[in-house]
Amino acid sequence: MTSKVEAQRIRARLLAALNHDLRAPLARIATSASTGFIDLHTLEHEARRQLEWLSDLQECARYELQPPELAAAPAYLHALMRHVKHDSAELPALALLDARRLTQVMARLRDHSGGHLALQAGCSGTALRLQFQAGQPDGPWSAVTASLTDERILPGVMVAAHLVRAMGGQLQQSGDALRFEVSMPLACEEEAMPPAPHFDWPEPFGAGHAILLLEPHQPMQDYLSEILESAEFDVQYEPADRDPALILCADESVWDIWPREEAPPVLLHALLPPTRPEDFIEVLYKPAPPAMLLSALRRRLQIRPRDGLL
Repeated sequence: MTSKVEAQRIRARLLAALNHDLRAPLARIATSASTGFIDLHTLEHEARRQLEWLSDLQECARYELQPPELAAAPAYLHALMRHVKHDSAELPALALLDARRLTQVMARLRDHSGGHLALQAGCSGTALRLQFQAGQPDGPWSAVTASLTDERILPGVMVAAHLVRAMGGQLQQSGDALRFEVSMPLACEEEAMPPAPHFDWPEPFGAGHAILLLEPHQPMQDYLSEILESAEFDVQYEPADRDPALILCADESVWDIWPREEAPPVLLHALLPPTRPEDFIEVLYKPAPPAMLLSALRRRLQIRPRDGLL
């Protein structure tokens, strides 16, 4: 096949993809808006999906010329996999990977296969193996080439294939099901840095409430302190004369300094699942997003929003 004919075929497939995956959804948005009956949340969701589709298409074109670059760093696995079906006992605490790019891959697999993503994890020495699968296979597995010369142009799947390839794996497809396997080194928390806690400044609902924060990893303590202080909690770092309304701790050693029967409510912010989860009012995994942590504190302390405030 000549390069001219191949270019024409690629152009035809791109136009078909643009019509089906971009023009048609935008037409639905315009029609809904013209009737005056439109849900703003639905409108925002649809608009963001189209922006995501365009961004994926742009990345596909870029990755045809240059492979994606990864920025590996120690990542907290249990928080990263909170929306993925997995056996928590098999998953270690941290591994060295590009969490942002792996999150992008997982999102594209869920979008393509209907939202169901499963993980099997296994360790061998200092290495971790992660096997992901979305959807049920329909026939033999074959590699996703992620080329614009493919018969069907699916930008999200193609971007995922490029990223998985950069991680040292291969994305495979069987019907609408997708799977891949990647390996990476294990990591320890001493090398990890939590993200900068970007969030909307909350209502000062913590005023008048003391929280005992027991977190030995200094960067994580700083991360949690900033979130707690934003809501005007009185943050204590060791038991004081004033009994706390709640203890926020990193592990089960809290019971070495505070007997269970005498302790205030204890919220665990952990690396790994506890052996006795029933001892805690709630278990979150490091690093809990600010909104999630603040919501848990408000709920567990039964603090009602002020009138007119969320």
